[in-house]
Amino acid sequence: MSDGRADQSTSDEDGGVEIGDAFALALQLHQAQRPEHAAQIYSRILEVAPDHAGALHHLGVALHQLGRSVDGARLIERALTIEPSNASALANLGNVLKERGNLDGAEACYQRALSLEPNDAATLNNLGTVCRAKRRLEEAAALYRRALALEPERVDAHHNLGNALVLLGRLEEGLDEFQRAIRLLPYGIDTYRCMGLLLCSLGRMEEAMATFRKWAEIHPHDPEAEHFLLACTGQNVPPRASDDYVRTTFDRFAASFDRVLETLEYQAPDIVAGIVEQLLGASQASLDVLDAGCGTGLVAPRLRPFARKLVGIDLSPRMLAAAAERKVYDELAVVELTKYLQASAASFDLVVSVDTLVYFGDLAPVAQGLATALRSGGLAVFTLELAAGEAAPRGYVLNPNGRYAHTVAYLRQALAEAGLEERELRDVELRFEAGKRVKGLAAVARRP
Repeated sequence: MSDGRADQSTSDEDGGVEIGDAFALALQLHQAQRPEHAAQIYSRILEVAPDHAGALHHLGVALHQLGRSVDGARLIERALTIEPSNASALANLGNVLKERGNLDGAEACYQRALSLEPNDAATLNNLGTVCRAKRRLEEAAALYRRALALEPERVDAHHNLGNALVLLGRLEEGLDEFQRAIRLLPYGIDTYRCMGLLLCSLGRMEEAMATFRKWAEIHPHDPEAEHFLLACTGQNVPPRASDDYVRTTFDRFAASFDRVLETLEYQAPDIVAGIVEQLLGASQASLDVLDAGCGTGLVAPRLRPFARKLVGIDLSPRMLAAAAERKVYDELAVVELTKYLQASAASFDLVVSVDTLVYFGDLAPVAQGLATALRSGGLAVFTLELAAGEAAPRGYVLNPNGRYAHTVAYLRQALAEAGLEERELRDVELRFEAGKRVKGLAAVARRP
């Protein structure tokens, strides 16, 4: 594999030494988690030597890390035209494509990289993640095990194997892998989350609480740890998830959001889009539409045909950055949902909210905000998780998964008190999680 300088066999007189030294410095900065500084040096190298494969490759990686994934992929592809057998560049292009949701492209890159370096544990692990996203779970588990045979202390492979085993219904085996990952990396936030939630689903609540407490102890003031501990204990439950919790959770989740949801057979965007299409019929691009809690914009392409203006809002800047790459929104704003609704009097003909109101227990402020933001005859289409009445005496409950669930009676009360008409309530399955189908509601409300 090239070190990025093989194509620059220049002499001292024409800058070869300087380019080599600059490239080495850029790599050091990059490895020190300073991609913006490394990118500046890679760019300067390319001004002098436009075909420097190493600078093209690593500038592509840096741009991806800085949120410019499309540009990053193009540069890595250019590097591969110069060095087609660079397994590292192939693997990194696979990483970019994977995080952009191009699973077929990512798989092809990883397979090519492994044909060159079959014992690369990182690539085996990443190929396993693509297989998991494609629901080829046994194949994914086998790839993770191959990676662990090569690197037994590879934390991400233990964590990923745990997730694959959970999806296969082998919950105790999955728990064992999460525990191994935590022993190797005692401060790994993702593994604490997965292990705590799995223990909840197994009914081992004391162990789950101990897991979340340990997470909170290692990462004091982490809003996720605090939120899950409240959800697990059921004590001092707030009327809605805090802004810090929502922002932190989805900023952390943004890069892998679409890919992870594919593994969970996530249905909510299709459910909401299907209802909108049934309600509105032929698209006329005549409506002002709000995607409230838009995330990465999964539902936006199917809203666009109806929209004269399509606005997306979310609390997570990183989710909005991913949504912007879809190039379907007219406006995107980082803002809290109820504040935005209350400040947008009679501004929208349609408001959709896909799996966002699950972070609200008390629906009164949301319903009142919808009544304010909708024009006369305007429609709201949204999803909720479903709670049984005996489990939610207040009409809602904060589940151990960190999301609120609501009763049908409570939802109807909140809509009526806000002056909204119930048009439709539909029982749906939202996702597959911890070996179970998550039951939900798809609701349609109208401002008279």
